[in-house]
Amino acid sequence: MKLHYSISIDNPDSHLVKVSITGEKPSSDGELNFFLPSWSPGSYLMREYGRNIRWVTAQTSNGEVLHHEQTTKSEYCVSWDKSDLKKEDNKFNLTYEIYCHELTVRTSHVDNSHAFLHGPSYLMGVHDHEMKDPELTIKFPPSWSKLTTGLKDISEKREIFHYTSDDYDTLIDAPIEIGNQETDGFMHDGKEHYLAYYGNYLPHNEDFKKDIKKIVEVVSDHFSSIPYENYTFISHFVPGKFGGLEHLNSTALQYCSMGLQNRKGYLQWLALVAHEYFHTWNVKRIRPRELGPFDYVNENYTKMHWLTEGLTSFMDEVLVYRAGLCTMEEYLEMQVGNLNRYLSTPGRKFHSLEDSSFNAWVKLYRPDENSINSSVSYYNKGGIVFWCLNALLKQKGKQIDDLLNLLWKSYLDRPDVGLDAEEVFAMVKNIGGQEVLDKFQTWIQTTEEIDLETIFKESGFEFEYETDDKPWLGFRPDYDGDRVMIKDVALDSPAYKAGLNAGDELIAINNMRVVKPRFDEHQKYLFKDKPYTFTVSRLENLVEVELIPEAAPKTIKKIKVSDSEKADFTLVRK
Repeated sequence: MKLHYSISIDNPDSHLVKVSITGEKPSSDGELNFFLPSWSPGSYLMREYGRNIRWVTAQTSNGEVLHHEQTTKSEYCVSWDKSDLKKEDNKFNLTYEIYCHELTVRTSHVDNSHAFLHGPSYLMGVHDHEMKDPELTIKFPPSWSKLTTGLKDISEKREIFHYTSDDYDTLIDAPIEIGNQETDGFMHDGKEHYLAYYGNYLPHNEDFKKDIKKIVEVVSDHFSSIPYENYTFISHFVPGKFGGLEHLNSTALQYCSMGLQNRKGYLQWLALVAHEYFHTWNVKRIRPRELGPFDYVNENYTKMHWLTEGLTSFMDEVLVYRAGLCTMEEYLEMQVGNLNRYLSTPGRKFHSLEDSSFNAWVKLYRPDENSINSSVSYYNKGGIVFWCLNALLKQKGKQIDDLLNLLWKSYLDRPDVGLDAEEVFAMVKNIGGQEVLDKFQTWIQTTEEIDLETIFKESGFEFEYETDDKPWLGFRPDYDGDRVMIKDVALDSPAYKAGLNAGDELIAINNMRVVKPRFDEHQKYLFKDKPYTFTVSRLENLVEVELIPEAAPKTIKKIKVSDSEKADFTLVRK
C-alpha cells in the first residue's frame, strides 16, 4: 500500500495533533484494520498509546462516510462492505486527533515551546499490508522555524515539510523535533551528522559538538562500515530528565539541564550519548531474532537483553574512556557505582539475566517498592558480565572487539534474520574457548555469584572497601514535605526483619519525633545491635516495631590500579 500521512499542529497549547492518512485499499479487500502501536522498540513496556486518541473518522475520497469501529484498545476496522456507499470508491481518508503531552524519549510532547513527535505514539499502521514508501507532510505554527528528523526529506519548497521512508517500520523509527531548537552538525566519513538541542541549560565550558564527534569517530571505528547515510542527535535538556532511545539513523536523548555543570554529570551525559549511538549497530542491526519483525500490539519477549543492553552498558563507558574523554580514575569511579548498585540488589539472587530480560515487560519498566528484592537490571548486571567477559578474553590475548567483529559480520551476512543465544555463545567459544564460555553462560543463565574481586584483581585492579562502621537500617527514605516515608525495604535487612513496610510513614524513634531535617541526625546517634522502637503510621494506624541496626553490607569505596600495565591492557583496544 502507498499511504500519505498529513500531520497538523494548529494550536500547540492544546497539546493536540491531527493525523490524516490517505491511500487506496486493494480492490479485493472489504475492510482495512488500522492500529496504533502499544509499545516502542527499545522500550519494553505496554504504553497503551491508544489511550490518547480523542476521535476517529473515516471517509472515501469523495467525502462519503465509511463505517468504522474500534475493535481493541488501539485498533480500528474500516469497512467498505458495511458502508452505505453510492458508488465504489477504494480511496480513503482516515483522520484522528491525538493528545501529546508527555515529555519522554518514548512519547510525544507538544506545547507552545516545541513539538517532539515519537512515531509509535501517534502514527497508525495497517495490519496485513506492506507499506511502500509512505510519505509524511507536517504543518505547524509559523512561530516555529525548524524541523529536525532522520526521515528522508523530499520537500520541493522551503516552506513545505515533506518526508518519506522505506516502510512503516522505518517511518515510525525516526523521531521529529519541531520548534526553534539550536542546531549544529559535523561530517564524519563523508556522512552528515546533525545536532539539535531543545531546552535551557546554564553556561558551561564543555564542547558538545567536539565531544559527540569524538564519540562518533571512536564508536564507528569499532565496526567495518557505517550503516546510514546521515545521523541525527535530538537532545532535550530539562531539569530532572534522563533517558535515551535508539533509532535506525537517529537517537532521542534527555538529560537534566542542571547536571552539565559538574564533571561527573557531564561524563554521565557523554556515556548516554555513547550508549544510544552504539545501539546503531547493536540492537538496530545486531539483534535477537525475536526483535523483528515487530508485533506492535503485543509484547515481544526475548531472553537476550543481556546482549542488547548489557553489552551496550559495558561499552558506553569504555568508549568514553577510549575516546580520551575521561581519565582512568574517572572511569573506575563509574565502575564503583555500577558494582555497588549490583551488590545492593538482593533480587540478583532470584533472577538470572535471562529471567530479567524475559520479564522486562512487568519488572524493569514497571518498578515498585519490591523491585530490588525480586529481580536484577539487565543493564546493570549485563554490563558487569561483559566487563568480566572482556577481562577473561584479555587474559587469552583476545578482547570484546573480537566478539563485536563476529556479531557485525553475522549481521552483514544475514541482515534480516537476527541471532539466537546459541549463536552468540558459539562466537564466545570460538574466541575464548570452552572455559570462558562456561563462565559466561553461568553468569547469564543462573544466579550464581560472580567473583568480581578476583576478576578485577587479575586485570590489574584492587577494591578498597568502605571502613565506616555506621549502623544500617535497611530502608530508603522518601519525603513528603517534612514527612519521612519508607520508599522500599531491602530483603533480610534490619527493617525487613522488624516488619517495616514500604509506604510506612516514620513518626518517631524511641518516642522522639522524626522529620526530614532531623532524620539524618537521628541515624547518627543509633548504635549497632541496640534495639530501638520505631513508631510508624501504616494505613492511618500507629504501629510500633522493634528494630535492631546492623553493620552495613560491604560496599566498594574505590577501585585502585594495582598493575597499570594490566589495567590499561584490559580497557584499551589492541
